[in-house]
Amino acid sequence: MSTMVQLSINQELFANDLMPIYKLFASVEDTCSRFKEDSELSKLNQHLGKEVEASDQLFSILKVALGFYEETNGVFNPGILSAIENSGYTKSIEYIKGRELPAPSPIAPVFTKVRPYQLDEDKQTVVLHSRIDLGGIAKGWVVDRAADILSDIGYGFVNVGGDIRIFGSLPRHLNIGIEDPFDPSKMLSFIQVTDGAVATSTSMKRRWKVNGSSKHHLIDATTGEPSASTIISSTVTAPTAVEADVLAKVVLLLGEERGKALLSVKKNPAVIINEALEIWRGDE
Repeated sequence: MSTMVQLSINQELFANDLMPIYKLFASVEDTCSRFKEDSELSKLNQHLGKEVEASDQLFSILKVALGFYEETNGVFNPGILSAIENSGYTKSIEYIKGRELPAPSPIAPVFTKVRPYQLDEDKQTVVLHSRIDLGGIAKGWVVDRAADILSDIGYGFVNVGGDIRIFGSLPRHLNIGIEDPFDPSKMLSFIQVTDGAVATSTSMKRRWKVNGSSKHHLIDATTGEPSASTIISSTVTAPTAVEADVLAKVVLLLGEERGKALLSVKKNPAVIINEALEIWRGDE
């Protein structure tokens, strides 16, 4: 997943104790990575418009993603793979981050605003209407599953690239620092959590250039282009990691006015940082 996985727990664990966690992460990577040609997702993306049977794991993630697509009226949209590849994000981020890339050859079909896919629960099949990327939501999904496994052993948290899920009952809250989007060595703010999850979405960490123009991975579903939102960092809490991950991304994509309005309705504690490094804290 091109990131670090941190497990913190109040019990001593041995290699065998952690084997189910290793297997879980490897399984989700093999299922959902768009950078693996033989992943189930990559194979699915080769069958646009055709009914394809999905594994239990992939179907579960697809169902969750489609639910958030509907709940956010398409602001969260997994059907952006062609759009993100047309922006130059064709390789895992460690190979392109901060680099100047040649303009990619347009990938068809281009981004469309149609419902990304249809699911048939009785047959456990999917029909794609556009090529899909499940990177972010798959990360939240696996964090939640790992936390469920570890909750049978003790209390602590799982941290995967800033997506944090608490399990069990912590003796005290976690005080989580929020980085300066322009300088990760500095902390600009913090957020406290005692249960549930927290996630950060930022347009600054996964960046590259194409013909001198800066690009990032957060696609605006109304244009098919990298978002022009003035929010550059959105940190949000929620009951689960997958909810926090999606909500953080949606808030950023909506922009300051609509993103803050959404958080005011949901009452989720959050910290937003805009491109002027102005900090907004929600539900305090």
